[in-house]
Amino acid sequence: MNKFIKLVAVGAAFLFGTTTISTATVHADTPRTDMVDVSNHNGQMTTPEFINMRDAYSVKAVTTKISEGTTYHDWTAAGNIRAAQEAGLYINGYHYLHATTVAGAIAEAQYAVSMAQADGLPVSAALVADIEEPAQMAMGAAMQPVAKAFEDAVMQYGGYRSTSYTMGSHVDVTPAGEKAWVASYPYTPTSTQNYYSTEHSWQWGSNGYFPMSLGRFDVNQLYDNFFTADQAVIKKNPGDGATVWSKGGVWYTDKSFKHKVNGIKKHMGSYWSFANGKLIKSNWTNSWGMYYWSDGDGKLVQGKGTWKGYTWDFGNDGTYYVKNATPKSLNKLVEQLNK
Repeated sequence: MNKFIKLVAVGAAFLFGTTTISTATVHADTPRTDMVDVSNHNGQMTTPEFINMRDAYSVKAVTTKISEGTTYHDWTAAGNIRAAQEAGLYINGYHYLHATTVAGAIAEAQYAVSMAQADGLPVSAALVADIEEPAQMAMGAAMQPVAKAFEDAVMQYGGYRSTSYTMGSHVDVTPAGEKAWVASYPYTPTSTQNYYSTEHSWQWGSNGYFPMSLGRFDVNQLYDNFFTADQAVIKKNPGDGATVWSKGGVWYTDKSFKHKVNGIKKHMGSYWSFANGKLIKSNWTNSWGMYYWSDGDGKLVQGKGTWKGYTWDFGNDGTYYVKNATPKSLNKLVEQLNK
């Protein structure tokens, strides 16, 4: 699951376009993008990003990195889980395994489970062993009991389903007789290839590009319901029924005041924009590739108005974004006007 580092922008700056894998554009003749897997290398993912993947590219599931070894916890996991669920996608987790012994695998499984539970990974999800270390590859079939020990411990300690992920050249490290998740990247992927169709999933590219998201993504074709089974999802869109709570001047998405609000939310019949729990007032918000303006109370505005000598049309159709300029042409102008 090697990835290109995602450049993290201040705010949400997205552009629409097409998805590309290497030099190929995803179309009817490429494998399906049923699932993407993400980690800290992709930065903190957001609900609108996953909604775009869902609606524009038929993504059904997300698998996020949870942990590695017995000490590393991926800082993006909890947010990725929430965002994927809010987008109505199936969510799973993976643990990058270092162990080459059964005892080591069990210890890592216990750690992975504790981190997954803390992050809010639902018990109906899968928690996968990512097997890529050179020492593990060198073991060949001798690695199978180690992988099986991790999978069994994940079920025992957390109730999570499990399987193993590895590259196509080393499938022998995964437990015999068990379906796995296999990575193999053809130079020109096509829809007729269907590599490793007897497994749960084939990861057919590691250079997936989604216009609303910065960086590159691993893309996968699913062959069964292993990564979607036993999970209930509700298809949502930004702001639908969202409610937020305030404490000490900071806004949260939960009544326990643990998760600060980010992005545009619907609250008390109006739409509001937040950044790290703070309500944005009298300023621009750049989300989903569009610009929005918040008034002095923090509400997104509708209609037409003049500001600093420019006329702005935010429409009256419930979409709120400015209609008379493109995000590209506005970027520089907004920077100048905000000085």
